[in-house]
Amino acid sequence: MCLRLSLRFLVLLVAFSWLGHCSGVAAAKVWVGLYLAENGPPPPGAVMAPEELHHRLHEVFGFKHYEMVKGQELILRNEWGQWFVPRRDFFIRIEPLHREPGRPRFIDYEIYKDGFIVAKGRYEPHADTPLFINGPDFNQGRLILVLEPRPPKNEDEDDD
Repeated sequence: MCLRLSLRFLVLLVAFSWLGHCSGVAAAKVWVGLYLAENGPPPPGAVMAPEELHHRLHEVFGFKHYEMVKGQELILRNEWGQWFVPRRDFFIRIEPLHREPGRPRFIDYEIYKDGFIVAKGRYEPHADTPLFINGPDFNQGRLILVLEPRPPKNEDEDDD
């Protein structure tokens, strides 16, 4: 009887230790932003891309100004698809792929224009390595999507 209780206690102790170990792993996040790239002067009060991001966008696309239209931070949990909808006619679907422990995380994305998929891709987020996605022309400029990995704010945001 005493051996059976000790065995149960040991099994429960190992199980709870394992659960506690997993809950300390922080969730990955990605920030998704839509920018309007233009060469003309930005409108007064416009929220512009941060200086470092502006410099990188300018190296890739060559526009003078990058006005943020909308931005949102997404927590990448399991394989749940998430939507970033800055406009009704132009949006992106992001789906984190299943990740094995110790392996890199990959994200599949689909870009929709007027309800149709116009581009698909796979992204492996790395610190300081945003993904720039060339969007459609708009007025005198172009829409550009930016996916940028973000560190978790705290360890309570589990990677389920």
